Amino acid sequence: MPLTALTVWGFVVSAAEPASPALNARTPAVAPQAKPAPTAETLSSIESAYSERAGSVLLQFGYDQFGEEPPRRDGSGGVQADYTLGPGDELLVTLRGQKSSSKRHVIDATGLLTADDVRPVVAQGLTLADLRAQLANAVTASFPDTEVYVSVTEIRRIGVLVTGAVARPGRQEVGAFATLIDALTAAGGVTRAGSLRRIRLFHAHAAGGTVTGGAPSNGLPIDLYDLFMTGDGANAGIRLRDGDRVFVPPLGPTVALAGPFKRPGVYELPPGEDRLPVAVATEMAGGLLRPGSHRALRYAIGPNGEERVEELAETDAPPLTDGDLLLLAPRRENRSGGLRLDGHVLRPGPRALERTPTIATLVTAADLGPAPYLPFAVLASTSPDSRARVLRPIDLRAVLNGRDRRPLAESDTLYVLGADEVDFLTSEPVLDLLRGAREPAANACRGLVVLARALTAQPDGPLANGPQARAAAGLTGGRTPCPPLFEAVPDLLVFALEHSSLLMGGVARPGFYPSAARGSAAALALAAGGPASGPYDDIPMVGGATQRRPAVAGAILEPDVPVYELTGHARRPGVRPLAGGATLRDALAGGDALKRDVYPLLGVIERFDRRTLAHRLFPFSPREVASGQANRALADGDRVWLLSSAEVRLLAGPSDKDSKPEPPQGDAGPPDAGPPLPDSVAALVRERGVQVRGAVRAPGTYPVAETATIDALIATAGGLSATADLASLEVTTTTGQRRRLDLRDGASARTALHPGDSLRVNPTPRTLEARAVTISGAVRRPGSYDVARGETLSSLIDRAGGLTEEAYPAGTSFLRDSERKRERAWFDQQARDLERWMVQEVEKGEAARSDVVGLARQLATQLRGVEPLGRIVVEADPQMLRRRPELDVLLEPDDRILIPKRPLTVTVTGEVLHPTAAQFVSGKTAEAYLREAGGASRNADDARIFLILPDGRAQPLSLSSWNHTVTAIPPGSAIVVPRDPKPFDLMEFSKNIGTILGQLAISAAAIAVISE
Repeated sequence: MPLTALTVWGFVVSAAEPASPALNARTPAVAPQAKPAPTAETLSSIESAYSERAGSVLLQFGYDQFGEEPPRRDGSGGVQADYTLGPGDELLVTLRGQKSSSKRHVIDATGLLTADDVRPVVAQGLTLADLRAQLANAVTASFPDTEVYVSVTEIRRIGVLVTGAVARPGRQEVGAFATLIDALTAAGGVTRAGSLRRIRLFHAHAAGGTVTGGAPSNGLPIDLYDLFMTGDGANAGIRLRDGDRVFVPPLGPTVALAGPFKRPGVYELPPGEDRLPVAVATEMAGGLLRPGSHRALRYAIGPNGEERVEELAETDAPPLTDGDLLLLAPRRENRSGGLRLDGHVLRPGPRALERTPTIATLVTAADLGPAPYLPFAVLASTSPDSRARVLRPIDLRAVLNGRDRRPLAESDTLYVLGADEVDFLTSEPVLDLLRGAREPAANACRGLVVLARALTAQPDGPLANGPQARAAAGLTGGRTPCPPLFEAVPDLLVFALEHSSLLMGGVARPGFYPSAARGSAAALALAAGGPASGPYDDIPMVGGATQRRPAVAGAILEPDVPVYELTGHARRPGVRPLAGGATLRDALAGGDALKRDVYPLLGVIERFDRRTLAHRLFPFSPREVASGQANRALADGDRVWLLSSAEVRLLAGPSDKDSKPEPPQGDAGPPDAGPPLPDSVAALVRERGVQVRGAVRAPGTYPVAETATIDALIATAGGLSATADLASLEVTTTTGQRRRLDLRDGASARTALHPGDSLRVNPTPRTLEARAVTISGAVRRPGSYDVARGETLSSLIDRAGGLTEEAYPAGTSFLRDSERKRERAWFDQQARDLERWMVQEVEKGEAARSDVVGLARQLATQLRGVEPLGRIVVEADPQMLRRRPELDVLLEPDDRILIPKRPLTVTVTGEVLHPTAAQFVSGKTAEAYLREAGGASRNADDARIFLILPDGRAQPLSLSSWNHTVTAIPPGSAIVVPRDPKPFDLMEFSKNIGTILGQLAISAAAIAVISE
């Protein structure tokens, strides 16, 4: 393969050179990822070795093809007529004609299929078509003029032994249609220490160490690369048999390919080969991304373990051997005439140099994001002499005003900073490094890593040990996350700090603010969110002259006049002059300082006393200050924190209705909550809570300053709900004293509560149930009715207009949700007991019980699928209820009452030959009804036949010839013939099987009766 025909699109990083920021500058700041990138912990040892040599992550090919184990296939889908049957296959046998039935049957361990009243058929080894023919003959012999239909409802499971380099070696249970891929997937897939090209398959019925087809005794060889690369894996699609063995040997010789391939990675050499031509290796990697010229480097491991680098010639390239790494690198850059705009802009990306030849044409005001930082941007260029990457500061104000029209060159990139990038310069992770920490956190962004290296390289430099670093040690940093721009271009963080001034006051947040040009401190403070005039204005000099304070890189600027800062949930946060003994009332006066959803009961003054060096917090009530009931004088440097209601709810913890978790300390809170609270302020908010519970619209914890009145707390909690009882309030103090209050008394509403107290507003007693009940059937006004507590069935019948003339109250179905849930729980418990017994039998390995295990599995499935009704026995005859009021049942929410019309049938169901609804005849016996249903089947339990009366009660029926008691059978009854529990007599709890089968029969009969 001629190497001159190959090329690369973009950049390739060689193993000898680390990735430079210039490469990152050519990619967007945020790149969406479909799944997390591989880490050092998730790479295998061979992947880690090759990745370290290549300078980029290289994964082994093919091992991601094994997904999760597929769910067990319960249905057969489209099973073809040539499918070979065996023990464990479940068949649906349907008879139509002289005999009609439709039942499922499992081929037993001896290979027999035994259908009802039909001679057994040997099914093992037959195809589905052959079985249909034989079963048709057997059915015709017993029931002439009867057609038989057979379909596979559940295929059998086979056992395959999977050993070697798989995640879960051992015997795997798979479906009868399973292939090698299914068995490997069931075993968790091949591990990265195992081979995909040398797998061996041993068929169970091989004699003398050979397999079908004359394969050698070491099994049938399988190479999964054929399947994964071309889809032509013939051997991988062979259907497995019960008892087959699969062996996955260790990984064979490998080579790796890195660079502009379509599928770079680590590849295993073909079986029996120790060399791989470069052309074949390139084809395995999917070919190159773009044709053209390139440089091919081969990294080989010498006999002494040293790595040798060899540039391959364009012709006669030697083949690759075990451990070789083939790395492609471009001979030249194939992109020209382009530059890039990135960072805090609306449309980051490449631009054409001919359309944007100057910096003024590259960026305009319409290109900027919502919060650009104008005093400082960065232009990344390539030096024409050394080809090194050079960063230059840019004043965006001069660019936007037309004062900066410098020309741009090819491959230039302009980075625009926003508020997030500037705020991060004074974040806690950055300040920690400036205070002396030289190792960033384990998950720190790349910008912090580069900053730590710069500080370590120059421990006596201005960043590490200058005046700014010492002054910044006392600042409190924010908790904002690292911006994506500092992750993509990490050296921008160091560059911005080197061009920053440290503003110690007069701005919304003291900290580092970069500037591209020497300008006034007032202008820099204005860009940083400070006032247009005030602490950084012109400074009077001797003789009446004035001088503007310069803002230069490395400067520390402090205001010369007293100021305070209003921050948090304020309309216009910022720094203000402290003129003439300003107070809280002055700061919050005018009605325009507070936002509409400001939290009214607690604000905090954060004060640093320069004389005592003490940091103190003073709580206050914005509601009382704004209304003129309270006030406090402010001091120089005070920071007044206002909180939003949403922020307080998050800090104070979940309420009775809202179970959202409490955010961690320093969390930014809601999007509109302003800057993040310091930990000390957040702790004060949490410790001053008053619990408000009961009939208010937003129960929860509400922090207060010193005290808060009951009416203020109720108003903050959204007001009273419609169910509140004004005459019943409970106040519990921190000392445990409790007293009752009446809000109808005006003095009670002015009662003051302190932090730690609790207020409960009791609701009025409810008279109506929360949900309605439904009555239907033979009543004059059926429908849903709201009921009062303690209302009875007779009252509901009267409200529904009474019973109609054809009503049959003896057959009333009264369905209750709580009873339905109890029945559902009982059925689930019995199913779990059956499954637990089946697991124990399988662990014992007793094949003699396989038939019983299969029946138990079917019974467990039936138990989980049954839908209980929750029917209870009631008396619904209004005349009887008037005579005996103690039988009048109390109603509950969601009760459903169905009063049927007088029926004319008696249902016969269960294990009978033909379930039916026979016509009711007065005096007709149970034996007569059973005869009309064809009599009991051979699976019936004759000794446990019972009668379900129309009202839901059940009583046994004794049909023995020795019994001369006549049981009256009213219309609407159901005669139930349960299934014989004899097959389950080996089970440890077989005495309960009769009850289980009876309950199933009752549920089925009840549904049949109610559905009529």
